[in-house]
Amino acid sequence: MRRLHRWLAIVLVVPLVVWTVTGLLFHLKPGWSRAYDQLSAERPLAPPLPTATSDALAAAAAAPIERLELFGTALGPLYRITTHDKTLLLDTALHARSPLSADDARTLALDAVAHSAHAADYGAPAATDVAPDTVRITFAHAEVDVDRATASISQHGRDTARIDWLYRLHYLSWTGNRTFDRILAVLGLALVWIVMIPGIVLFVRRANR
Repeated sequence: MRRLHRWLAIVLVVPLVVWTVTGLLFHLKPGWSRAYDQLSAERPLAPPLPTATSDALAAAAAAPIERLELFGTALGPLYRITTHDKTLLLDTALHARSPLSADDARTLALDAVAHSAHAADYGAPAATDVAPDTVRITFAHAEVDVDRATASISQHGRDTARIDWLYRLHYLSWTGNRTFDRILAVLGLALVWIVMIPGIVLFVRRANR
């Protein structure tokens, strides 16, 4: 029993060290605010406010409207219209602005970064890459993606990837195979109990001597 307990404890050292170190980092959260910075293209509206009617907006969208949003941006006020099968952007003249052009998406991204509390951490903007659904603006230390249909913005950088890697370590997602990683997590938790139970048994035996 003692020999089994000793070897199981040695095996358990690896996940315990990982859990301790990553748990401490999750508590302190160094660099978390920049890594998960929430960027937005939306700005407060300045008067005069647009006055398009719901009928005119539905006609421009060519479909019944399920959700309607009006917000200010660096491009001017925009309507975000959601129908049963799509989302599109209209300007105040009810002209389609989606899919956003590379220039429009870059303007929104630069404005969003400029309004961020971590603007200096992004570095200078460089390349702009256009895909069917997104425009990616590469900064010196991060990549900013603008959805061409909704104008929503997300970002990630090396710090985001590093923290995501720590989360995978903590939750024993070590292989990238979801099924195997789940099995590994269950085995890690089971190992804690397997080591703990013999330890309790040995303690009770010694106490009863």
